[in-house]
Amino acid sequence: MVGIRDIGKGREPDMQRRCNTVKPSNPNLRQWRGHLAAAGLYILKLTWRIRFVDRRFYDDPYNSHKPTFLYFWHGKYVPILPLLQGYQGCVISSESDRGDAIATISRRFGFSSLLIPNRATRQSMRSLLARVRQEHNSVGTAADGPLGPKHQVKSGIVWIASKMNATIIPISVASKHKFVLSKRWDGLEIPLPFSQVTLMFGAPVTVPDTLNSDQLEQWRQQLERNILAVDQRVERFVNFNGRRP
Repeated sequence: MVGIRDIGKGREPDMQRRCNTVKPSNPNLRQWRGHLAAAGLYILKLTWRIRFVDRRFYDDPYNSHKPTFLYFWHGKYVPILPLLQGYQGCVISSESDRGDAIATISRRFGFSSLLIPNRATRQSMRSLLARVRQEHNSVGTAADGPLGPKHQVKSGIVWIASKMNATIIPISVASKHKFVLSKRWDGLEIPLPFSQVTLMFGAPVTVPDTLNSDQLEQWRQQLERNILAVDQRVERFVNFNGRRP
């Protein structure tokens, strides 16, 4: 699953897992599921009428090679991966069967992947993030993943942005015609063929590199407000047929 859990104390994970790597390749259901999903998304993307709004919020720091951190809702990751094809970056997801599938999809669209162990400690996360920084200026993950609650930003997102000294940017996607998996916790959305699909970027902010527990929670709430605002704006934008309400 895309996303990370709140970072706390736990066992040291296997530090051999690195960006650009997933579990050893095997012809199993998990790998095939990722490849089939990627192929289906590629075909879907060819039919979409794609529009980007406020793309400069990402392009400016990205083109300047500044560290950037994109965050989005878990229920909207399906269209986001193909829409961002062409950018270089690393997608962070949890170490799980579904996380492996997401890693496969990410690689098919030109991204690297980092699988975070469920019991990652802050010390081990620092080591993993240092490795990511050596290879990538841009990372992305679901803010409410891997298991929710829906539309609740995890404190781990704030911690990672702080330690990476990255510009953190909320993004959201919307389309009028879509299939919604309403029984899933995240309400996963998949735009239908030939839909107008709009990806919107929010204003970037930079999280301080040193935070106490109260400040961490304040920033978590701020990042949550930021992405909720972008999510609402892109939905209104689509409903007003591309005109800002």
